[in-house]
Amino acid sequence: MAKHAPNKIINWFRGQIAVKMTSSILLLLLFVCAAFSVSSYLASKSLTTKLEDQFVLRLTTNIENVSKYMTSIPEHADEITGKDQPAYTKIKQQFEQFKKQDSLENVYVLQKVQNKDQIVILTGVDEDFGTEYPFTPEMNSAIKENKLTISEIYKDEFGIHKSVFVPLKNVKGENVGILGIDLDASVVPKTKQELLWTTFTITLIVIVIGGLIAFFISRSVTRPVIQLMRVTEKVAAGDLSAQVAIQRVDEIGKLANAFNEMRQNLDSLIRQIFSSSNLITNTSAQLYQSADESSSSSAQVAVSMNSMNEGVAEVVSSITESTSSIVEINTELSEVTSEVKEMQEMAHKVGAQSADGQQLVEKTLHQMNVIQKEMKHSQEAAQQLGNRSKEIGEIIHIITEIAQQTNLLALNASIEAARVGEQGKGFAVVAGEVKKLAEQSTKAASSITELVSSTQNDSLLVMESIVQGNQAVEQGQSWINDTYENFKVIFNGISVFSNRTDHLIHTLERAERSFEIISNAMQKISGITEEQSAGYEEVAAAAQEQSASIQEITSAIRQLSDMAVVLQSSVQNFKITD
Repeated sequence: MAKHAPNKIINWFRGQIAVKMTSSILLLLLFVCAAFSVSSYLASKSLTTKLEDQFVLRLTTNIENVSKYMTSIPEHADEITGKDQPAYTKIKQQFEQFKKQDSLENVYVLQKVQNKDQIVILTGVDEDFGTEYPFTPEMNSAIKENKLTISEIYKDEFGIHKSVFVPLKNVKGENVGILGIDLDASVVPKTKQELLWTTFTITLIVIVIGGLIAFFISRSVTRPVIQLMRVTEKVAAGDLSAQVAIQRVDEIGKLANAFNEMRQNLDSLIRQIFSSSNLITNTSAQLYQSADESSSSSAQVAVSMNSMNEGVAEVVSSITESTSSIVEINTELSEVTSEVKEMQEMAHKVGAQSADGQQLVEKTLHQMNVIQKEMKHSQEAAQQLGNRSKEIGEIIHIITEIAQQTNLLALNASIEAARVGEQGKGFAVVAGEVKKLAEQSTKAASSITELVSSTQNDSLLVMESIVQGNQAVEQGQSWINDTYENFKVIFNGISVFSNRTDHLIHTLERAERSFEIISNAMQKISGITEEQSAGYEEVAAAAQEQSASIQEITSAIRQLSDMAVVLQSSVQNFKITD
């Protein structure tokens, strides 16, 4: 647990902008305060040095003046044995005058008497003579080395001093004591202490005020950032109704305005995607229904074409049989010339067969009318299929435009997310998925467009084949009408032939010629009918191909509808503004 505590503190420090800003400012203040403290220390040291130099100069000057005085008078301080001596009074009065005149702290004479250190004269003190006062190392050094000695600043029972000492000689020239001057040096440590306390106080005030300023600055910066972070987390969770209410004109305000604009753009994008997905779903349902109807129509056309083909095959078979019968009749007519009775009987048979042929031709004519109507229906269905294909093409064009617009909006969302940076990563992922979906929609729409184009081409071919088949049916109908009329003539001729046996030969000759004409006509009709049957087979094959194409379109539309449903489910995760 203790091992993880530093890591938690480091992670907390790294995860807080306010802590980073406050710490950075405090570190800067500490550096400034440290520099200020060093500068103050150096200034204090320099000032102390200058003060000590001034003390040394004053002490040197004052001790020279006192020494000159001591050498100028006939009395000797080492000969003073008590306070009642005139020399004591004279010298002490002059020392007091030096003290007052030069603002000295003490002027004194110390002497070694019988190995004891004692005061001879000390200004400012009445009971001075004979008082023991141990010599300091500087005093002993002055006596021993016989030179002027200046002490360091020191503290004793009388205060804080800086002193100067010169040896005191007797009549023999021996060093028997010292002549000393003290200056009040309390100003030096006092100045040091005041500078230290001033530096400490200023440093403490700067750190406290700087800390407060850093706290308020970091708070003013991080408060809108935290607010923006919370709103960003809501937007990342799909709540696009959240707004950043920051009224500032600095970079943070611009960032908040840019974020609000990005959120509004994303909200509009999601709205458009939702609306587009609904439109795609509805349009796909309509397309699916239209394609289903077209597929049913194509299947019906194929069934009708197969039925028509079977009917035409029956017509061909009937015409073939009629042609064979006519050939047989023609043969029998050649033999009737020699056998009248057999010819008359054959005439009855021919009459009966002519009646049957007339009924067959009537059936054929009726079937041709039915074929013509079915051809017209097929032509109308093909035209309707072409129109539906055009409508599908227009709708696919709309879908393509929507997918392109969606792709463009997804690109704009990716750009805005990149500007935001780390907060915009969630929005960049969503924009990428929308872009992929738009590209898939574009590819699907392109595939559907190709299928629709192929269907339109097939529809045109079917329409051309139906038109040609319709023309062939009309021509065959005309020929069958002629055949029907010829059968009437044959039937009437045979009736007349039965009643007018005397004109049998002539009538048979005319009948023979007529049968030759009929045979040629039937052969032509048979050839045309076979061609029509082949055309119907092609129409049926084209209808089957169209049905397969429409089934592919239906599958593509179903995929598009599924994609729209997936897009709707993805968009529903977002909460947009009302």
